Amino acid sequence: EIASDSTIRELYPVLAQAASEVGSPQLRHQGTLGGNLCQKPRCWYYRGDFHCLRKGGSTCFALDGANAFHCIFAGDLCYIVHPSDTAPALVALEARVRIVGPGGSRWLPVEQLHVPPSEDPRRETVLASDEILTEVRVPAPKSGLRSSYRKVRARRAWDFALAGVALALGFDGQTVRHARVVLSGAAPVPWRSRPVEELLVGRSLDQETVNLAREAVVEGAEPLEHNGYKIPLFRAVLGQELSALGETV
Repeated sequence: EIASDSTIRELYPVLAQAASEVGSPQLRHQGTLGGNLCQKPRCWYYRGDFHCLRKGGSTCFALDGANAFHCIFAGDLCYIVHPSDTAPALVALEARVRIVGPGGSRWLPVEQLHVPPSEDPRRETVLASDEILTEVRVPAPKSGLRSSYRKVRARRAWDFALAGVALALGFDGQTVRHARVVLSGAAPVPWRSRPVEELLVGRSLDQETVNLAREAVVEGAEPLEHNGYKIPLFRAVLGQELSALGETV
């Protein structure tokens, strides 16, 4: 419904595109937006028969193990990547969620919903055990908003992002006045690329800006033994999406 809704496709392409990339058609017909935001991480050590840090152990087996699909940013203690496609899009759109429990309800930016391993490696979200996520609100689009979501994965369906980027850029003519750039497949939480955001504001999306952004997007990245391929992949994906948005202005 989100992927095909005409209003969402017109005003928030990044969200419609992200929703269309979730899992397979069968999963999309059964799943919910809240479920996609709150899903468990993808890691075969966590899902398998390993007493890893996320399950209360003392070791992240991915650090020295099979880590081709793990994170290149913020891998403190645990090296998962957040599996949601819609979360980066909603962070880019500055959306909020309503959380409800016995004590009442509260509103929270999606950007603050997920818990990084550096704070608590055993939690994915800030929800308490007796709370649920009941509502998502997206603000009215800013003036001149252009947005997109791009996901690269090993298989067309039933697979998570190797590298992805959600863009929400506000233009004044040819100039970027507001920028939110959020990566998927990069970190244990939806990862805002603040170096790229800061670089884009005040510039037009000419080739020089795109080239600089391609380098900035991997600033601070720390790939593991088997996932260094993500560095050129993120550069390429961001460069292509920025160039495409620049052409629509």
